[in-house]
Amino acid sequence: MKQSHDRLTLKGVGKSYPLATGPLRVLEGVDLEVEPGEFIALVGRSGSGKSTLLRLVGGLEEAGEGEIRLGERLIRGPGIERGMVFQEPRLFPWMTARQNVAFGLKEGTAGPQAGRTVEQYLQLVGLEAFGDLYPHQLSGGMQQRAAMARALVSHPQVLLLDEPFGALDALTRIQMQREILRIWGESKGTLILVTHDIDEAVFLGDRVAVLSDHPGTLREVIPIPLGRPRDRSSAEFGRIRTEIFNQFFGESQG
Repeated sequence: MKQSHDRLTLKGVGKSYPLATGPLRVLEGVDLEVEPGEFIALVGRSGSGKSTLLRLVGGLEEAGEGEIRLGERLIRGPGIERGMVFQEPRLFPWMTARQNVAFGLKEGTAGPQAGRTVEQYLQLVGLEAFGDLYPHQLSGGMQQRAAMARALVSHPQVLLLDEPFGALDALTRIQMQREILRIWGESKGTLILVTHDIDEAVFLGDRVAVLSDHPGTLREVIPIPLGRPRDRSSAEFGRIRTEIFNQFFGESQG
């Protein structure tokens, strides 16, 4: 499943929305380079533009300023080289888990190869025994796994995760955090995760990108020099978590 990937580059990215009272500035001057195969966690307060930035990378919206490139290609719209998973699984309720995953296949993929690919990704996310079940028959965590398989089945270079574990209970969330690391280890794609959870960001990311309040600017990018699996109770883990926490509540904000 491993493949060559390109660097993701954001230069001077800005975004505003028109309102009756004037333009609402959401993002301003965001510069970020994401190396191939890197896991970036993006944190910030509500309204800081995290999800907007993710949608811009996904091509679901256009940046008003600056540019976003994957390798040499300018991102101007959606593409199969970028997969996206939302907080809600957004599975088609009339399709089985297997059919939902197959929906994500590249156009023109059919026949035995398509079937093998779908089964491969069901197995990757641990749903090989549940492919014939419909979304309402799956738990929240299993639905999110199916959504990840659908996003991964087209072999995207970049997987964008918009708070995918936010609606899960605490224990399922921890389980899914471990699962996404396992899946990432298998695919070795580039991952960008939006989260409000600082602990989750430190546990998962190679680096944590901190967005300031609106308009969202890149306040700091903090490397996480910890091996995996990570011990949430370790002193170094706690130090990094506190460093990020202080970006929002500490003296560094002043």
